[in-house]
Amino acid sequence: MKICLLGEFSGNLDEGMRIVSSHFAEELSNHHQILTSDIRNVFTKEFWRDIKNFDPIVIHYIHGPSIKSFVLLKMLSFRCRSAKTVMYAMHPDFSFLSKRLIPLFKPNLILIQSYETEEIFKNLGCKTEFLPCGVDIKKFKPATEETKEELRDKYGIDQDKFVILHIGSIKEGRNVQLLEKLQNEKDQVIIIGAISTGIDKNLTQKLKKSGCLVWAEYFKNIEEIYALSDCYLFPTSPENKLSAIEMPLSVLEAMSCNLPVITTKFGALPRAFKEGDGLFFVENENDIFMVLERIKNTNMKIKTREKVLPYSWENIGKKLEKIYFRLTGEKQ
Repeated sequence: MKICLLGEFSGNLDEGMRIVSSHFAEELSNHHQILTSDIRNVFTKEFWRDIKNFDPIVIHYIHGPSIKSFVLLKMLSFRCRSAKTVMYAMHPDFSFLSKRLIPLFKPNLILIQSYETEEIFKNLGCKTEFLPCGVDIKKFKPATEETKEELRDKYGIDQDKFVILHIGSIKEGRNVQLLEKLQNEKDQVIIIGAISTGIDKNLTQKLKKSGCLVWAEYFKNIEEIYALSDCYLFPTSPENKLSAIEMPLSVLEAMSCNLPVITTKFGALPRAFKEGDGLFFVENENDIFMVLERIKNTNMKIKTREKVLPYSWENIGKKLEKIYFRLTGEKQ
Protein backbone atom coordinates (compact mmCIF):
# COMPACT_ATOMS: atom_id res chain seq x y z
CA MET A 1 0.00 0.00 0.00
CA LYS A 2 1.28 3.51 -0.83
CA ILE A 3 0.93 5.77 2.21
CA CYS A 4 1.87 9.43 2.42
CA LEU A 5 2.52 10.65 5.97
CA LEU A 6 2.36 14.39 6.62
CA GLY A 7 4.27 15.54 9.69
CA GLU A 8 7.66 16.69 10.92
CA PHE A 9 10.41 14.18 10.22
CA SER A 10 13.56 16.05 11.19
CA GLY A 11 14.83 17.72 14.34
CA ASN A 12 15.12 16.54 17.94
CA LEU A 13 12.56 14.02 19.13
CA ASP A 14 11.53 16.06 22.18
CA GLU A 15 7.98 16.88 21.09
CA GLY A 16 5.00 14.50 21.05
CA MET A 17 3.71 14.85 17.51
CA ARG A 18 7.22 14.67 16.06
CA ILE A 19 7.86 11.43 17.98
CA VAL A 20 4.57 9.97 16.76
CA SER A 21 5.41 10.87 13.15
CA SER A 22 8.77 9.15 13.44
CA HIS A 23 7.34 5.93 14.86
CA PHE A 24 4.46 5.77 12.38
CA ALA A 25 6.94 6.03 9.52
CA GLU A 26 9.18 3.37 11.05
CA GLU A 27 6.41 0.84 11.75
CA LEU A 28 4.52 1.27 8.47
CA SER A 29 7.66 1.12 6.31
CA ASN A 30 8.09 -2.52 7.32
CA HIS A 31 5.21 -3.59 5.06
CA HIS A 32 4.24 -0.60 2.92
CA GLN A 33 5.63 2.04 0.58
CA ILE A 34 5.90 5.21 2.64
CA LEU A 35 6.43 8.81 1.58
CA THR A 36 7.21 11.13 4.50
CA SER A 37 6.33 14.71 3.57
CA ASP A 38 7.41 17.40 6.00
CA ILE A 39 4.62 19.95 6.50
CA ARG A 40 7.24 22.68 6.99
CA ASN A 41 7.91 22.39 3.24
CA VAL A 42 4.30 22.93 2.22
CA PHE A 43 5.10 26.12 0.28
CA THR A 44 7.68 24.43 -1.95
CA LYS A 45 7.01 22.97 -5.40
CA GLU A 46 8.80 19.76 -4.40
CA PHE A 47 6.27 19.07 -1.63
CA TRP A 48 3.30 19.01 -4.02
CA ARG A 49 5.21 17.38 -6.89
CA ASP A 50 6.52 14.50 -4.79
CA ILE A 51 3.10 13.65 -3.36
CA LYS A 52 1.47 13.78 -6.81
CA ASN A 53 4.16 11.56 -8.36
CA PHE A 54 3.98 9.10 -5.45
CA ASP A 55 0.24 8.63 -6.10
CA PRO A 56 -0.70 7.46 -2.59
CA ILE A 57 -3.77 5.48 -1.68
CA VAL A 58 -3.76 7.04 1.80
CA ILE A 59 -2.73 10.57 2.83
CA HIS A 60 -2.42 10.82 6.61
CA TYR A 61 -1.93 14.19 8.33
CA ILE A 62 -0.36 13.50 11.74
CA HIS A 63 0.27 16.98 13.24
CA GLY A 64 -3.30 18.04 13.71
CA PRO A 65 -5.99 19.03 13.69
CA SER A 66 -6.24 22.74 12.96
CA ILE A 67 -7.96 24.77 10.26
CA LYS A 68 -4.70 24.86 8.27
CA SER A 69 -4.34 21.08 8.42
CA PHE A 70 -7.92 20.51 7.24
CA VAL A 71 -7.51 22.91 4.33
CA LEU A 72 -4.19 21.35 3.30
CA LEU A 73 -5.61 17.84 3.41
CA LYS A 74 -8.61 18.89 1.32
CA MET A 75 -6.31 20.48 -1.29
CA LEU A 76 -4.26 17.27 -1.45
CA SER A 77 -7.43 15.25 -1.92
CA PHE A 78 -8.14 17.24 -5.09
CA ARG A 79 -4.58 16.68 -6.28
CA CYS A 80 -4.63 12.92 -5.51
CA ARG A 81 -8.25 12.04 -6.17
CA SER A 82 -7.90 8.30 -5.61
CA ALA A 83 -6.41 8.75 -2.14
CA LYS A 84 -8.31 8.43 1.12
CA THR A 85 -7.53 11.20 3.60
CA VAL A 86 -6.92 10.69 7.32
CA MET A 87 -6.43 13.22 10.13
CA TYR A 88 -4.91 12.35 13.53
CA ALA A 89 -6.62 14.44 16.21
CA MET A 90 -4.13 13.99 19.04
CA HIS A 91 -3.79 17.77 19.63
CA PRO A 92 -7.17 19.28 18.70
CA ASP A 93 -7.59 23.04 18.53
CA PHE A 94 -11.27 23.96 18.35
CA SER A 95 -12.51 27.49 17.81
CA PHE A 96 -15.89 28.84 16.79
CA LEU A 97 -14.61 29.30 13.25
CA SER A 98 -13.09 25.84 13.02
CA LYS A 99 -16.32 24.15 14.09
CA ARG A 100 -18.12 26.00 11.29
CA LEU A 101 -15.51 25.10 8.66
CA ILE A 102 -14.63 21.48 9.56
CA PRO A 103 -17.79 20.01 7.95
CA LEU A 104 -16.71 21.63 4.67
CA PHE A 105 -13.17 20.26 4.79
CA LYS A 106 -13.61 16.99 6.68
CA PRO A 107 -11.36 14.10 5.57
CA ASN A 108 -12.49 10.52 5.03
CA LEU A 109 -11.52 9.58 8.58
CA ILE A 110 -10.43 11.29 11.79
CA LEU A 111 -8.43 9.28 14.32
CA ILE A 112 -9.32 10.44 17.82
CA GLN A 113 -8.14 9.78 21.36
CA SER A 114 -10.36 11.31 24.06
CA TYR A 115 -14.10 10.76 24.40
CA GLU A 116 -14.65 14.53 24.35
CA THR A 117 -12.86 15.00 21.02
CA GLU A 118 -14.69 12.03 19.54
CA GLU A 119 -18.06 13.52 20.46
CA ILE A 120 -17.18 16.90 18.96
CA PHE A 121 -16.14 15.43 15.62
CA LYS A 122 -19.13 13.09 15.43
CA ASN A 123 -21.44 16.04 16.04
CA LEU A 124 -19.72 17.76 13.11
CA GLY A 125 -20.57 14.81 10.85
CA CYS A 126 -17.09 13.27 10.77
CA LYS A 127 -16.26 9.56 10.69
CA THR A 128 -13.97 8.67 13.60
CA GLU A 129 -11.92 5.79 15.01
CA PHE A 130 -9.96 5.51 18.24
CA LEU A 131 -6.18 5.29 17.90
CA PRO A 132 -3.99 5.76 20.99
CA CYS A 133 -0.35 6.79 20.95
CA GLY A 134 2.32 4.17 21.52
CA VAL A 135 5.55 3.71 23.43
CA ASP A 136 8.94 2.13 22.72
CA ILE A 137 8.84 -0.71 25.26
CA LYS A 138 12.38 -1.81 24.36
CA LYS A 139 13.93 1.59 25.00
CA PHE A 140 11.85 2.43 28.05
CA LYS A 141 12.17 -0.48 30.46
CA PRO A 142 12.56 -1.01 34.22
CA ALA A 143 16.01 -0.36 35.68
CA THR A 144 17.81 -2.46 38.26
CA GLU A 145 18.87 -0.88 41.55
CA GLU A 146 22.49 -1.11 40.40
CA THR A 147 21.70 0.77 37.17
CA LYS A 148 19.73 3.36 39.11
CA GLU A 149 22.68 4.02 41.42
CA GLU A 150 25.12 4.28 38.51
CA LEU A 151 22.89 6.77 36.69
CA ARG A 152 22.48 8.91 39.78
CA ASP A 153 26.26 9.08 40.09
CA LYS A 154 26.49 9.98 36.39
CA TYR A 155 24.02 12.88 36.68
CA GLY A 156 25.05 14.00 40.16
CA ILE A 157 21.82 13.04 41.94
CA ASP A 158 21.84 12.26 45.67
CA GLN A 159 21.34 8.52 46.21
CA ASP A 160 19.15 9.13 49.27
CA LYS A 161 16.72 11.53 47.63
CA PHE A 162 13.25 10.57 46.44
CA VAL A 163 13.29 11.77 42.83
CA ILE A 164 10.09 13.17 41.27
CA LEU A 165 10.32 13.59 37.50
CA HIS A 166 8.40 15.66 34.96
CA ILE A 167 9.21 15.95 31.25
CA GLY A 168 7.67 18.47 28.88
CA SER A 169 7.16 22.16 28.16
CA ILE A 170 8.11 24.55 30.95
CA LYS A 171 5.03 26.75 30.74
CA GLU A 172 2.36 27.79 33.24
CA GLY A 173 -0.29 26.08 31.12
CA ARG A 174 1.34 22.76 32.01
CA ASN A 175 0.95 23.59 35.73
CA VAL A 176 4.65 22.86 36.31
CA GLN A 177 4.78 25.76 38.80
CA LEU A 178 3.24 23.27 41.23
CA LEU A 179 6.51 21.34 41.28
CA GLU A 180 8.32 23.96 43.35
CA LYS A 181 5.98 23.07 46.23
CA LEU A 182 7.20 19.46 46.09
CA GLN A 183 10.88 20.34 46.32
CA ASN A 184 12.29 19.85 49.83
CA GLU A 185 15.22 18.37 51.74
CA LYS A 186 14.13 14.77 51.21
CA ASP A 187 12.66 15.04 47.70
CA GLN A 188 14.41 16.10 44.50
CA VAL A 189 12.29 17.38 41.62
CA ILE A 190 13.79 17.02 38.14
CA ILE A 191 12.20 18.80 35.18
CA ILE A 192 13.31 18.13 31.62
CA GLY A 193 12.20 21.02 29.42
CA ALA A 194 11.28 20.45 25.78
CA ILE A 195 13.25 23.06 23.83
CA SER A 196 11.22 22.76 20.63
CA THR A 197 7.99 23.89 22.32
CA GLY A 198 9.54 26.91 24.03
CA ILE A 199 10.65 27.70 27.57
CA ASP A 200 9.16 30.23 30.01
CA LYS A 201 12.39 31.80 31.33
CA ASN A 202 10.80 33.45 34.37
CA LEU A 203 9.11 30.23 35.43
CA THR A 204 12.33 28.31 34.85
CA GLN A 205 14.27 30.65 37.12
CA LYS A 206 11.59 30.40 39.79
CA LEU A 207 11.72 26.60 39.73
CA LYS A 208 15.51 26.59 39.91
CA LYS A 209 15.45 29.00 42.84
CA SER A 210 13.22 26.59 44.78
CA GLY A 211 15.84 23.84 44.36
CA CYS A 212 14.29 21.97 41.43
CA LEU A 213 16.77 20.66 38.88
CA VAL A 214 15.64 22.12 35.55
CA TRP A 215 17.44 20.79 32.49
CA ALA A 216 16.24 22.64 29.39
CA GLU A 217 18.09 20.56 26.85
CA TYR A 218 17.61 17.62 24.53
CA PHE A 219 18.44 14.22 26.02
CA LYS A 220 18.99 11.59 23.36
CA ASN A 221 19.08 8.95 26.10
CA ILE A 222 16.07 10.28 28.00
CA GLU A 223 15.37 6.74 29.25
CA GLU A 224 18.30 7.22 31.66
CA ILE A 225 16.46 10.04 33.43
CA TYR A 226 13.40 7.85 33.91
CA ALA A 227 15.66 5.07 35.20
CA LEU A 228 17.18 7.18 37.98
CA SER A 229 13.77 8.48 39.14
CA ASP A 230 11.39 7.16 41.79
CA CYS A 231 8.12 8.61 40.53
CA TYR A 232 6.66 10.44 37.52
CA LEU A 233 4.23 13.35 37.84
CA PHE A 234 2.02 14.84 35.10
CA PRO A 235 0.19 17.76 36.77
CA THR A 236 -1.42 19.43 33.73
CA SER A 237 -5.09 20.26 34.19
CA PRO A 238 -7.51 18.52 31.78
CA GLU A 239 -8.96 21.96 31.04
CA ASN A 240 -5.65 23.08 29.48
CA LYS A 241 -6.20 20.92 26.41
CA LEU A 242 -3.67 22.69 24.21
CA SER A 243 -0.82 22.15 26.68
CA ALA A 244 -0.10 18.58 25.52
CA ILE A 245 -1.22 15.92 23.10
CA GLU A 246 -4.26 14.02 24.36
CA MET A 247 -2.23 10.93 25.25
CA PRO A 248 0.97 12.39 26.75
CA LEU A 249 3.94 10.27 25.68
CA SER A 250 5.91 10.99 28.85
CA VAL A 251 3.22 9.24 30.90
CA LEU A 252 3.44 6.17 28.64
CA GLU A 253 7.24 6.18 28.80
CA ALA A 254 7.25 6.41 32.59
CA MET A 255 4.78 3.53 32.80
CA SER A 256 6.91 1.47 30.42
CA CYS A 257 9.79 1.99 32.89
CA ASN A 258 7.43 0.68 35.60
CA LEU A 259 7.54 3.90 37.60
CA PRO A 260 4.69 4.93 39.87
CA VAL A 261 2.79 7.56 37.88
CA ILE A 262 0.70 10.40 39.30
CA THR A 263 -1.38 12.19 36.69
CA THR A 264 -4.50 14.20 36.17
CA LYS A 265 -7.31 12.74 34.06
CA PHE A 266 -5.85 14.48 31.05
CA GLY A 267 -7.19 13.80 27.54
CA ALA A 268 -7.31 10.11 26.67
CA LEU A 269 -5.48 8.78 29.74
CA PRO A 270 -8.64 7.72 31.67
CA ARG A 271 -9.97 6.17 28.46
CA ALA A 272 -6.85 4.08 27.93
CA PHE A 273 -6.03 3.13 31.52
CA LYS A 274 -7.73 2.12 34.75
CA GLU A 275 -6.33 3.46 37.98
CA GLY A 276 -4.35 1.10 40.20
CA ASP A 277 -1.12 -0.90 40.38
CA GLY A 278 0.94 2.27 40.69
CA LEU A 279 -1.10 4.52 38.38
CA PHE A 280 -2.88 7.30 40.27
CA PHE A 281 -5.38 9.81 38.90
CA VAL A 282 -5.53 13.03 40.94
CA GLU A 283 -7.86 16.01 41.02
CA ASN A 284 -5.86 18.62 42.95
CA GLU A 285 -2.65 19.46 44.81
CA ASN A 286 -3.77 17.78 48.03
CA ASP A 287 -4.28 14.53 46.13
CA ILE A 288 -0.74 14.73 44.79
CA PHE A 289 0.78 15.21 48.26
CA MET A 290 -1.28 12.33 49.67
CA VAL A 291 -0.33 9.94 46.86
CA LEU A 292 3.36 10.83 47.14
CA GLU A 293 3.33 10.00 50.85
CA ARG A 294 1.57 6.73 50.11
CA ILE A 295 4.17 5.78 47.48
CA LYS A 296 7.07 6.64 49.79
CA ASN A 297 5.71 5.01 52.94
CA THR A 298 4.04 1.83 51.74
CA ASN A 299 5.49 -1.23 50.04
CA MET A 300 3.03 -1.24 47.17
CA LYS A 301 3.42 -3.36 44.05
CA ILE A 302 4.00 -1.29 40.93
CA LYS A 303 2.71 -2.79 37.68
CA THR A 304 2.41 0.22 35.41
CA ARG A 305 4.50 -1.48 32.72
CA GLU A 306 1.93 -4.27 32.44
CA LYS A 307 -0.75 -1.65 31.80
CA VAL A 308 1.14 0.01 28.94
CA LEU A 309 2.53 -3.07 27.12
CA PRO A 310 -0.52 -3.31 24.79
CA TYR A 311 0.39 0.18 23.56
CA SER A 312 3.77 -0.73 22.09
CA TRP A 313 4.49 1.06 18.82
CA GLU A 314 4.44 -2.31 17.06
CA ASN A 315 0.86 -2.94 18.24
CA ILE A 316 -0.24 0.61 17.38
CA GLY A 317 1.31 0.23 13.91
CA LYS A 318 -0.69 -2.97 13.31
CA LYS A 319 -3.87 -1.27 14.49
CA LEU A 320 -3.25 1.63 12.11
CA GLU A 321 -2.66 -0.79 9.23
CA LYS A 322 -6.06 -2.42 9.85
CA ILE A 323 -7.70 1.00 9.88
CA TYR A 324 -6.15 1.82 6.50
CA PHE A 325 -7.30 -1.49 5.03
CA ARG A 326 -10.87 -0.96 6.22
CA LEU A 327 -10.88 2.59 4.87
CA THR A 328 -9.51 1.77 1.43
CA GLY A 329 -11.03 -1.68 0.92
CA GLU A 330 -7.59 -3.02 0.03
CA LYS A 331 -6.80 -6.65 0.82
CA GLN A 332 -4.29 -7.38 3.56
